[in-house]
Parts: sequence; C-alpha cells; structure tokens
Amino acid sequence: MSLDLGPKLKSACDDSLHKAKMAWKAGDSEQAAQHFDAAAKLMLKWAEHATSRSQEYARKRKAIEYREFAGRLRELHNEQAAGAKLPAPPSSDEDVDAKQTESVGNKSELSNAVNSLIHVSPVTWDDIGGLEQTKRDIKYTLGLSLATPPKGVKIATFRNIMFYGPPGTGKTLIAAATSNALKVTSDGQALFFNVKVSGVMSKYFGESSKIISEIYGTARDNSPSVVFLDEFESLTASRGSDEQSGAERRILSTILSELDGLTEKGRTDIFVLTIAATNRPWEIDNAVLSRFEKQILIPLPDPITREAILRIQTEKRGFVVDCDMAELVKLTDGYSGREIERIVKQVTSTMISELNADLPDIIDKGLAQAKNYQVKVRSLTLRDFQVAAEGIRPVTSPEEAARYLDWRQDQD
Repeated sequence: MSLDLGPKLKSACDDSLHKAKMAWKAGDSEQAAQHFDAAAKLMLKWAEHATSRSQEYARKRKAIEYREFAGRLRELHNEQAAGAKLPAPPSSDEDVDAKQTESVGNKSELSNAVNSLIHVSPVTWDDIGGLEQTKRDIKYTLGLSLATPPKGVKIATFRNIMFYGPPGTGKTLIAAATSNALKVTSDGQALFFNVKVSGVMSKYFGESSKIISEIYGTARDNSPSVVFLDEFESLTASRGSDEQSGAERRILSTILSELDGLTEKGRTDIFVLTIAATNRPWEIDNAVLSRFEKQILIPLPDPITREAILRIQTEKRGFVVDCDMAELVKLTDGYSGREIERIVKQVTSTMISELNADLPDIIDKGLAQAKNYQVKVRSLTLRDFQVAAEGIRPVTSPEEAARYLDWRQDQD
C-alpha cells in the first residue's frame, strides 16, 4: 500500500513558512531566507502530489516565488545595517482556483507552460550504467564552473554542452543526473527544465520564443538550473533556409541569445547550464554548434557499459540471472541502453506472466484475495533473453554508429 505523503509535505511546508515569516518579522533576513528556501523545496515535492495540472502549476509557481523571495532577502542582508526595510513576504495560498488563474492573462499562461517543464530529478549517477569517462568529464565541468577561482584570476567555464549520439543511449538520463548533482554541490535546489523542442513548437506555436525567454528567465531566477533542449536538430537543421519557418527562426534566435549569455554578462552569482541533445549533429549549422563549448559523444554502450546496464536492470531490481553475464553482454552487442532496458522488461514481464497465469481468477475473488496474492518469480535464463532479443532489434546499424565517430573526427 502506497503512503500518501501529501498532507505531511503540506504540514512541513506550512511549518517552514511560519518560521520564515517569524524570522522576517524579527528582521532576520538570513534566517528568513533559509526557511523560505526550505518551503520552496517542500512545495516542489508537494506539487508532485497535486490532483490536477492547474494545482500542480500553482504549487510550482509558489515554490519559485518563495525561492525568488529568499534571494531578494539575501541581497538585502548587507543593506540592513543601513536601515533598509524588508519587503513584504509572499502569501502562502498555493491553490489558485481556475477562474483566478485564467484572469491573470497571458503572462500566467506562459508561466504555467514553463512550470509544466520543471522537474526535480530523482536520477543519480548510480542510475546510469557505465559511461564513467563521460560522467567524469561532466562532473569536472560542473566543478570548474562552481568552484571559486584564485583572486584576480578569471577562468573560462562551460555553460553550454551538447550531447550527441544514437537514439536511446542515455542523453536525457545524463542531463537529469547532472541537475541532481547540482543539488548536492550547491546551496540551492537545482531545477531541471526538460524541453522537447519539437513539442514546444507544435503545442505553443507562435508563443514558442516567449516561452523560451520565460524558461531562461525562470532558470536564472532559480539558479542553479539545468535547461535540457531535446531534439535540438529540429530547430537548426537548415538555419536561414526556406525550409525553416518564421516561428523556428524566432525561437532559434531566442535560444542563441540565451546561449550567448547576453543577460548574464558580468554576473558570477548565476549558473544556468544548457544541455542540448541531438541524434543528428551533422544537420546542425556550424554557427549554432560553435555556441556549445563542449560537445560530448554518448555512444552505443561498450561491453563494460552493457554489463553495468544489465546489472542495474536485473540484479539491482531483485531478479536473479541464471547464466553467465558475459553471454548477455555478447547478446546485446549493438543495442542501445534503452533497447537493453526494453529486453530486460520483456524478459521479466514474460516470466511473471507465465508463473502467475491465475491472477485474473484471483481478481474475480475480490480485492482482499488480490492483496494477499504473492507474485511468483524465477531465475532468468539465457534462453529468456534470446527469445526477447529476437523481437527487439537494434535501431542503430554499425554504419550509423560509425558515422558519429567520423563526425567527431571532422570536428577536431
């Protein structure tokens, strides 16, 4: 039985808000900021338990409002000695009704669209099998960007990264883990904006460029943040060509302005990391590619990585594998991480279905019988995997996989 954490999260959030406002009344801006930050984190978690989209958006908006206010309090902290008056705190009424939401107008609609893209990622580096050098490169990039340089020394840091490689190799997972890493390595809670470019263009046609501006504005207000632009090639395949629509040109121009950091120049207190992902880097205009200081190939998994993925998907999920792991590594040669995950899912689903064929009859006997039913499992055999692999073939051919390596050499 799953436990509904919603009431406990609301209670904890209300408690943090009460402490924040008490500290605010006492004129302690630093203590108030800490409690408003805590309330923001709890409100984001509470948003995951919302019963409607409008409720989810309202709670996320409140979380952002609390965090922005905490930032303002910290900015004013040093001015308090001079008698600066603290601004009034935001209200704690997070559940805006539908009529009120509609009356706010276009700005509210844009905010809601952006809020729907906000995630607090649960993915960690341990959830990603293999790719140790890639993960190390990204950690180094984060560390260099967040570390304090020697006095008087200006170190060039990376704010724009491009992941490229075959479909299903884990580009989104790595981006999500990166945002989670920021939560650990910084004082704030990093937000992860998961933006599928083609989806934004089709769903918000005509408003796409405004939404991109709102995304980056919100990301800056909630630094540190990660903006993940998936399917990036859908924007930039033919920059300036007749094939590119006016909406595509506007959204691309907006993104390029954000990548250039026009609104962040001279700001050392803002960290917004942009990660673009593409399956077809050779279709992207060179002028656009030049905006990404680091371009990282996420290839098809090698034998070591395939073994790591297989162990995560089987042993770490409690299943026993009754065959030599080396046989499974060999069987999955040429498969992406996503395809390996599909094979394991097919194997376990088939096995459970075979051993629990009486489940439909159990359901007919009532809810109590179903809850008391113990699902039967067995060890997974090499034959199980061979059968599943026959129905799931690799999408990426050896020739296509080699093309990524050739493209990387051409860029060097």
